[in-house]
Amino acid sequence: MCMRKLTGLLIFSMITVFGFAEGEDTDRDTTKIKNYKLDEIQIKSPKYNSNIFELPVTATMVPARSIESNGIQNLTDISGIVPNFFMPDYGSKLTSPVYIRGVGNRINTPSVGLYVDNIPYFEKSAFNFEFFDIERIEVLRGPQGTLYGRNAMGGLINIFTSSPGQKRSTSVIADYGNYNQITTQISHNQPVSKSLSVLANFGQKHQDGFYTNHYNDEKVDKLNSYSGRIKMLFEPSAKFKTLLNLQYEDSKQGGYPYAIYNNDTREANDINYNEESTYDRSMLSTGLNLQYVAPNYILRAVSSYQYVDDAQGIDQDFTPASLYFVTQDQKQNMFAQEINIQSKETKNYEWLFGVFGFRQEQNKDVGMDYGHDYLVKYKLPYQSYSYIKTHENINSGVAFFHQSTLKLGRFSASAGIRADYEKASLDYIYNKFTNGNQSTVETFKSDMDFFEILPKIAFKYSLSDYLTPYATISKGYNSGGFNSTFEREEDRSFDPETSWNYEAGVKAKWLKQRIYANLAFFYIDWSNQQIYQTVPSGTGSMLTNAGKSESKGVELELKALPAKNLETWFSFGYNDAKFIEYVKDAKTDYSGNYLPYVPRYSFNIGGNYTAEFNKCWLDRMRFQLSYQGFGKNYWLETNTAWQDYYGLLNHRISFEKKNLVLSFWGKNILGANYNAFYFNALGNSYAQPGKPARIGVSLKVTF
Repeated sequence: MCMRKLTGLLIFSMITVFGFAEGEDTDRDTTKIKNYKLDEIQIKSPKYNSNIFELPVTATMVPARSIESNGIQNLTDISGIVPNFFMPDYGSKLTSPVYIRGVGNRINTPSVGLYVDNIPYFEKSAFNFEFFDIERIEVLRGPQGTLYGRNAMGGLINIFTSSPGQKRSTSVIADYGNYNQITTQISHNQPVSKSLSVLANFGQKHQDGFYTNHYNDEKVDKLNSYSGRIKMLFEPSAKFKTLLNLQYEDSKQGGYPYAIYNNDTREANDINYNEESTYDRSMLSTGLNLQYVAPNYILRAVSSYQYVDDAQGIDQDFTPASLYFVTQDQKQNMFAQEINIQSKETKNYEWLFGVFGFRQEQNKDVGMDYGHDYLVKYKLPYQSYSYIKTHENINSGVAFFHQSTLKLGRFSASAGIRADYEKASLDYIYNKFTNGNQSTVETFKSDMDFFEILPKIAFKYSLSDYLTPYATISKGYNSGGFNSTFEREEDRSFDPETSWNYEAGVKAKWLKQRIYANLAFFYIDWSNQQIYQTVPSGTGSMLTNAGKSESKGVELELKALPAKNLETWFSFGYNDAKFIEYVKDAKTDYSGNYLPYVPRYSFNIGGNYTAEFNKCWLDRMRFQLSYQGFGKNYWLETNTAWQDYYGLLNHRISFEKKNLVLSFWGKNILGANYNAFYFNALGNSYAQPGKPARIGVSLKVTF
């Protein structure tokens, strides 16, 4: 019933888009429209840097006010807000899988690109960081590999934090919620001279945890996180500027809130395991952005470095028995350099050339400690039994890219190409320990090379200033690599995956820019999809390749100002993603099954109303109410486990007086019950319940 209603609403919205857009001239003649309109949506990624109406790409921009009013604290929180964007809550920051239009990986190299202040994030364990003082989030759906490389097969996330300016300002935010959620943020901008300004931020987050481990009656997912950022902007002239960015986060996290799940009753038992599980991470991200503006071109250079040091300890069996305990210690050093030159906006022809190089060094120790109950169960003649597998991975690559755009009146055509080369090497040592005695089981060194050409073409025709259809064809690519856990020779590595992506859409605005709409249809033809699987013993995970898959769907975004001070929105994404050819072995054929971690549809509907008072004690009140819905989502390629539809109702009420804002907020206020994550291991099924109803209060002071 719910799906039929959504389909009807989608069809009605499509008719509305074209009907109103074609009737724009009638709207111009009316004298009844008041003088208020939606802000222009500007995509500020340096390689695009244009009004969204000028780009033949499907993009969603989430501004700072929406980040604040929706309580967006990390990437997971934009699931549902951005059509066909899904980031399941894994249970810790270690693995943060992101899926756009069904494209994504649970482990290893991400298939969705992430840049923060133009710094590339290539390691998935770096994706889930605490948001503070975020200026905007841009999500570009569909392959962006021509300009951003092999990590942007599914799309690209660009996050921009606030930049230093010439106005001295300070802001302080204190937030408290149930489950003892405490968040504080301090930001100060200080002009040093006419050409130099500095912005410093500090953020802290604590939570006691949402879930109780019944084994010891303690919260299992407690969190303490501290973040700091310094940005320095130096602009000695109108032609040249330098931006230096340093960001550090230290996070100590409990986990994981997993419980054994009964597939027959579709209910989870209580969380109940004996070994405390944790994930600690330190992360440093730095970037130096140089820009020179000449009369006819803009030259940019971005140098970046990221260091990640993390440690995981996890009760692998999640039972009261002492069976398996896994540790993982990881250190990453990633260096990246990009130089590009781009023409300034012209009437007829625009171009961009660039070169990109990176080196990623990753040292990882994965250990397994077999507990007393395991030794007794399998009658092993040891007092202690464990192993450590050491992986020294080095990935490096270089790419050259170009894009040209030809403008002929209202018509424009863009063509781009990227030549991407990457080399991966692995130095592997497997040591076993029995009764404290070490023995080497296996050692080897391996190298792999990958080379790919990534083309893209796009067309756009502006029928008017209010209606712009477009079409895009592009190739997506994600390189192969080595598995960190494997038990058979054939599982040491996995192959690259590629796709051809076809998209057509239309962007429209009418009623003097009081309504904005974006409608897109897409089809992805996918080869050698990288699939998450458990190793044969069930004590780890790896990637393998499926034969052929496809993903198709539709996306709609509507924003409207039906009355002064009232903003409404509706976004909807439908995604039909299936295996076309996937024969796992002689007895197992998954062809025709749905891809896991891809909700069939998602939507977000809501409104924000501002009531003006201008009293001595109150200037205004803001009311926001939004509802997010997620359709059926399969957890496994077998399609034997799934999450049915669920919805989350959120609200925020703010009272504003000059430089003070007091807000009361709630998330999942109806207390919807759902599973946020599911997996199979060791012959059992496990599930993580979604976060319960949360309420809180926030105070923001600026001066």
